[in-house]
Amino acid sequence: MHTKRMLGTTVACLSLALPTVSVAQDILTVTNGEETKSYKFEDLLAFEQETVETTNDYVDELTTFQGPSLQSLLEASDIDRDAEIQLSAINDFTISVPAEDAFLYGVILALLRDGEEMSVRDKGPIWVIYPMDDNPELRDDLYNGRLVWQLKSIAVE
Repeated sequence: MHTKRMLGTTVACLSLALPTVSVAQDILTVTNGEETKSYKFEDLLAFEQETVETTNDYVDELTTFQGPSLQSLLEASDIDRDAEIQLSAINDFTISVPAEDAFLYGVILALLRDGEEMSVRDKGPIWVIYPMDDNPELRDDLYNGRLVWQLKSIAVE
């Protein structure tokens, strides 16, 4: 009986861990033509981290997001600001976005929300965040559609 209880506890603990992302697995790919770069969570943390405090249609209050700038990842893959990029999520949602947004607005690939990693259930591990409170023109359905959560890939169209 003790073994069954221990096994049940172990299974319960493991299932709680499932929504998080393994540090060793690739969580983002960036493709420009024939070149694809893959990033693990720790690789993205190695980029200079930016902080955006903002609200949007998906958070109820002022929230602090941290992560590398989208611009830094685009530059690391030689993606020009005039390019059109496709942002794709784990659930296969895909949207086309001008790369220029990254350069104009300081868009970040949020890895942390209020200092905590985001599970897949909580829009993580990567959530594209625009600084909406700093730029009133971003408070529009057009930009809300660009707040891609569970981001898995960026590709030049």
